[in-house]
Amino acid sequence: MARLLERERELAAVEQLLGTGGAVLVVEGGAGIGKTALLDAACDRAAASGHEVLRARGSRLEAGFGYGVVRQLFERRVAQAGEHERDALLAGAARAVRPLLLGEALETAATDTSFAVLHGLYWLTVNLAERRPVLIAVDDAHWADEASLRWLAHLAPRLQAPSLSMVVALRPGEPASEGTPLTVLRAEARTVLRPGPLSANAVVLMVRAAIGPGAGAELCAAAWSTTGGTPLYLAELLRGARRTHRGGGRLDPAQLVAGGRDAVARRVLADVRALDPRAPALAQALATLGDDCELRHAAAIAGLPMPDAIRLAAGLVRAEVLVAGDPPRFLHPVVLDAVAASIPAGERDAAHLRAARLLHADGAPAGQVAAHLTRVHPAGDPWVVGRLREAARVAITAGAAAAAAALLARALAEPPPSAERVELLREAARAELGAGRVTACAKQAEARALAADARARAEIALELAESYAALFRWVDAVDVVEQALAELGEADAALAARLEGQLVVCGLQDARRAAHVAPVLARLASRSPQGSAAEALAVAEGMAMVLAGRPAAEAARPPERVLARAEARAQNWDTRAALLWTLVTAERFDAVAAALRPMLAEADRSGSARGLVAAYSTLGLLNLRLGRLPEADAAARIALRVLREGDFQPGLAFAATVLADVAIEAGELVEAEALLGLLPRDGWPAGVGTVLIPATRGRLRLAQGRAQEALADFATCAAMFDRALWGTDMRDVGYLHARSGAALALLRLGERDRALEPAGAELEDVRAFGAPRALGVALRVAGLVCGGEHGLALLADSVATLSGSPALLERARSLAEHGAALRRAGRRTAAREPLGAALDLAARCGARPLAARVREELRATGARPRRAWRTGAESLTPGELRVARLAAGGRKNREIAHELYVTLKTVEGHLSRSYAKLGISGRAGLSQALEGEKTRVSTL
Repeated sequence: MARLLERERELAAVEQLLGTGGAVLVVEGGAGIGKTALLDAACDRAAASGHEVLRARGSRLEAGFGYGVVRQLFERRVAQAGEHERDALLAGAARAVRPLLLGEALETAATDTSFAVLHGLYWLTVNLAERRPVLIAVDDAHWADEASLRWLAHLAPRLQAPSLSMVVALRPGEPASEGTPLTVLRAEARTVLRPGPLSANAVVLMVRAAIGPGAGAELCAAAWSTTGGTPLYLAELLRGARRTHRGGGRLDPAQLVAGGRDAVARRVLADVRALDPRAPALAQALATLGDDCELRHAAAIAGLPMPDAIRLAAGLVRAEVLVAGDPPRFLHPVVLDAVAASIPAGERDAAHLRAARLLHADGAPAGQVAAHLTRVHPAGDPWVVGRLREAARVAITAGAAAAAAALLARALAEPPPSAERVELLREAARAELGAGRVTACAKQAEARALAADARARAEIALELAESYAALFRWVDAVDVVEQALAELGEADAALAARLEGQLVVCGLQDARRAAHVAPVLARLASRSPQGSAAEALAVAEGMAMVLAGRPAAEAARPPERVLARAEARAQNWDTRAALLWTLVTAERFDAVAAALRPMLAEADRSGSARGLVAAYSTLGLLNLRLGRLPEADAAARIALRVLREGDFQPGLAFAATVLADVAIEAGELVEAEALLGLLPRDGWPAGVGTVLIPATRGRLRLAQGRAQEALADFATCAAMFDRALWGTDMRDVGYLHARSGAALALLRLGERDRALEPAGAELEDVRAFGAPRALGVALRVAGLVCGGEHGLALLADSVATLSGSPALLERARSLAEHGAALRRAGRRTAAREPLGAALDLAARCGARPLAARVREELRATGARPRRAWRTGAESLTPGELRVARLAAGGRKNREIAHELYVTLKTVEGHLSRSYAKLGISGRAGLSQALEGEKTRVSTL
């Protein structure tokens, strides 16, 4: 490692990083303080110790080039790999980065692939690190593009020791340095280094090494005070001093007073001018193109023959403006800035426009061309608009929707020809929607206002409504569709049907527009719609019947018919999610499970964020209803990760409440509280999604022993589901069980008489609905509230009803309550069989508190259950149990991580904790240890 003065502490941190791996090192400081020298040292040491070094540097020019820094890190490495190695590097989830790094088009209609690309880049990095340790080094991260910064922040907490490390240098005070990604990066860093200025003694050493031992104390003191000990400025000062000394001039300390960036700029420009009258033009062309450009391009922009450009470039290296090597690179960003600043303000636009045209003609990547055009002032140039749109399309394909949105915003500012503006607004809206931005809707609204005729306006209104739905703004979606339908009239029946389909699905999601649905639903049904409108009609019919409490078999019929012929790739994932929700609530569990398999495969393949959220949220809910807590946890966590990586905050309720319910059932009450903390505490509009929040919070309060607060939450839930609020018939027939929850809260408060009314009302409605799981729950709560022999009979009915249902956790709970009631009635022997069966099921589901309670009940009957739930299989959290089961089934860590959308580090952590809790040394003991999930006890 090269010797750096007074950087022992920093170099020791680099050594530690490379020695242990699995961590982030951040180097931050002002310009010229030596950040790059430390990165150089880290990269040299890493290469010497056998690491693969991937290095990139942010630049102002490419700050808007989606994944520009990521491309620097990986593009050449992947392109130069042999076919076999490249296929291995891009296997599995890493396949999603092929469009980004190789320009390959994947078979996908998805435009919202940003999460898939982030996840794919993680797996590409892991695949590289399997071959040998990898160091990722990023200099000037404060100038990196937003997509690359998001990826660095995504990767930082997922580094896998000891094969993967990251070192990032940045300048504080820059806008990006205070942004979320770099803030996350600093928070995740093992060490943040802030190298300080060199001391007076170190400056003396550097001055005398550069000039000679005869450099006097006055000169050394002037050098120190002038530069403040900043290494770059000192080096620049000494370069000037060496030239003066070689020329025979006397060194005058007074001449060293200016210092700083201005001194660097003066030195650089003077040296460039001294080389040749044409040297400034070449240097300015190189600064315009940025580091790592091709010299031939700079020569063309400067109007120089290549032989002259080669000679002048060599002179710029000797003058220490450029570093030696190909492609050309400036000695330091400060030097590049100095040359760029020397271009007259009036000529900068022309220089960047020339660069863009030259690069485009030479077949350069569209993003590289656009990087120059974003630095040109708008001038109404159609060619500029065309190149920006091209770059935006490439960015969308590469998963950089935010970068595409910025490019299209710049194209709109050009402005485009009036004939193109509407279509450009629609493109910009799609990009912004892919990035989860509400600004998409404003652009679609503008496009709609500018469209030439009613049909075009209606088509754009449909897009706008779909955008509102994707952002969970159901009221806005309904309102814009109603306006479009009123204007369209009978001009286009097929388009009207599509609009009506969007309205009925969105309207049923929110109480404020639910009353608008019935007349539109009737009109839509009379049209006999096809395609997406037919699916929407079936969804709305089924959903409306479920919300009204009509018989489950009747409500399930329309969506089941559509689902049987639906393709795995949904035309509208919001409609598909509503269809699946309807069937889960109607307890058509087998049909949903069968349909989800190809849908999950399609969402995984396409990388559609909306598809991933819809499919995995539904899978989480399905598994929760079935009592498969580990599987529910795994699925809902995937949906939550996708939502949180984007800006889809209004969509968190569904995934977060499923996860909170899993945590409650698993006894992880702190985790449940944290998950609900992601959601607003109050002020929710009444909707199908938002009503889950107080319902789940009520269940948590019951589990915490806070019955009075639980009662208030269930009251809020019931009020949000009230007929008067929705303007249509509404009955909770198992979606929320808010009345059962309120009855349990009242029972715990000692108010049995008050509890009878909500328990009885829910039971009456659920009987009419006729779904076994919901009926089993209502019967159980009614039995607990009634007590006595009648209560025992109701509990027995609950067990019998659930015996034919796959909802294993509810069956376990009813068995437990029936057994406990028998024990309280003095029938201890009869109690043991239902309690033993309950313990079997509770353990299999991962419901630890229920298993613990059943054990206590069994002990009270005189039975001897085998182990406490704090050790063995029942001690595992849902996440640990899911990973342990997959591993016991023969899955490798990598396969588990791919399936669960988690990191290898997460899988290894879950397994390590599982081994400790199970008392085994490794994977080989898992199968036998998990046999302990079968915990049936003898009824001695």
